[in-house]
Amino acid sequence: MVLIALWLGGMGLADQKALWWRFQARRFSDPEANEPSQTGYRARRFLLLSLALVILVIAVVWFTQIDYLQSGGVRD
Repeated sequence: MVLIALWLGGMGLADQKALWWRFQARRFSDPEANEPSQTGYRARRFLLLSLALVILVIAVVWFTQIDYLQSGGVRD
């Protein structure tokens, strides 16, 4: 999970315009007409960084809960 979060964070920190031109532009006959706006690039960056943060939080909670449960910390 941490590796996925690091990958998503790295993609979020990378230049979104360069990523779009590298991986998406070739699918269009007129890539300049289909290029996302600056708001689209910011939204994609925000989404990637948010997902990375959520996955890191889930990983931390999950792994601390596993340690807590294995140590006998839960009593009914």
